[in-house]
Amino acid sequence: MCFDLPGEPVNKLSAAVKTELEALLVRLREDSLTRAVVLISGKADNFIAGADIEEFTAIGTQTEAERLSFEGQEMVSRLETFQKPIVAAINGACLGGGLEVALACHYRIATDHPKTVLGLPEVQLGLIPGAGGCQRLPRLIGARAALDMILTGKTERARKALKLGLVDEVVPPSILRQVAVAAADRLAREGLPKRQQKGGLPGLILDRTAPGRRLVYRGARKQVLKKSGGHYPAPLAALEAVRVGLEQGITAGLAEEHRAFGELAVGNVSRKLVQIFFATTALKKDDGVRPGTVVPRQIRRLGVVGSGFMGAGIAGTAVMNVEVDT
Repeated sequence: MCFDLPGEPVNKLSAAVKTELEALLVRLREDSLTRAVVLISGKADNFIAGADIEEFTAIGTQTEAERLSFEGQEMVSRLETFQKPIVAAINGACLGGGLEVALACHYRIATDHPKTVLGLPEVQLGLIPGAGGCQRLPRLIGARAALDMILTGKTERARKALKLGLVDEVVPPSILRQVAVAAADRLAREGLPKRQQKGGLPGLILDRTAPGRRLVYRGARKQVLKKSGGHYPAPLAALEAVRVGLEQGITAGLAEEHRAFGELAVGNVSRKLVQIFFATTALKKDDGVRPGTVVPRQIRRLGVVGSGFMGAGIAGTAVMNVEVDT
């Protein structure tokens, strides 16, 4: 199953994409010749970059935002409960809703490419992961590691993700498809592997006991308040969604997650941060010059001062791209 959004540089989870994905799952479930599924990207440097943020700007009410989160949770849950093994083959950015999709898959393989990063950056937009990320990530890698990612929006490279237990294998990009197909075939024949719990004794005490998790929640809350001064609601809301899910069960956690997502999505903080995101993105494409007002000068001579790593790189690039006398 190749994810390749036509005409877009990155794969995004829009409403239309979710509808198409769910319809495809129905066909795959009913196809007797399909024993397992590999989810892979058709893009060169990204798996799924996250939700379509432009859809957030169309949200008018908290009810609409809650429904958007709930529908995302339902779609991801259908992946998780799919009767045939699903392997996520991850190359490039796997962020936000993209990671939530990968978390619902039954096996995850990532490449060691420098652009392969995994994370839940929603708090940077004043939101929380709204498609089950606050529930599945702590269950997979433990409360401490999950909160470190969720509350800060930080990303992890493939090797660190493997160490955390976030992915099951790391391979070179050139063999990703081959290894993923082999893994899917193996899972179809042998069933899902039993994962070893990470973290040793500290993980056993702090992640897998209620008293230990209370210490984790308390420490996480203290750190959030220290950094935000209590003026930034998203990390605290994410912490509560994680806490409810681990202490009261995933059903209660998902309900808290989509409730909090709805409340945050229509709040002033998130609205402003989304505006800043779009403004920053636009500035990256703006060279500050009106079209047709400036004629570029021809560069006839280039001098590079210094022969270190940077200087050598600039000189080498110049030689490869223009005709020069050396």
